[in-house]
Amino acid sequence: MLRNTADCQADLERFINRVAASETVWYLRSEHGTASCESNDFTADDDGPVTVLLYFSDEAYARRCQNAQFDDHTIESMPLFDFLFRWLPGMSGDGVMAGPNWNHELVGLELDPLELREQIDSALSPAQMATHAERYRSLTQLP
Repeated sequence: MLRNTADCQADLERFINRVAASETVWYLRSEHGTASCESNDFTADDDGPVTVLLYFSDEAYARRCQNAQFDDHTIESMPLFDFLFRWLPGMSGDGVMAGPNWNHELVGLELDPLELREQIDSALSPAQMATHAERYRSLTQLP
């Protein structure tokens, strides 16, 4: 089944709005790490494959992907703060892309992790932004 860009964009917007509202990100994990696949859109500087890590706004979306492609993975969740301040920066440093709300056929948009972070930040309320900023400051201050 082919999906058009508008459908994939709608999935991205759903991801952004729902994780901002719930402050939870879902993913699939195995002993080998987070569910991933090779990028269709990007190649590494050495012309090798770029990895895309899959994340979901809802447990049901993660389950659908798990049932179709990743039955050896378990469904896990993490706080949005950890996703924004730990996972996405780490992924950026590793040269890995983010695949938000991909469907069970592994179709969706591939985003630079820091671009995804900016889009999620823009969907957060001022109170959420203030809470995240304060938490980040408390974690980065020296004793």
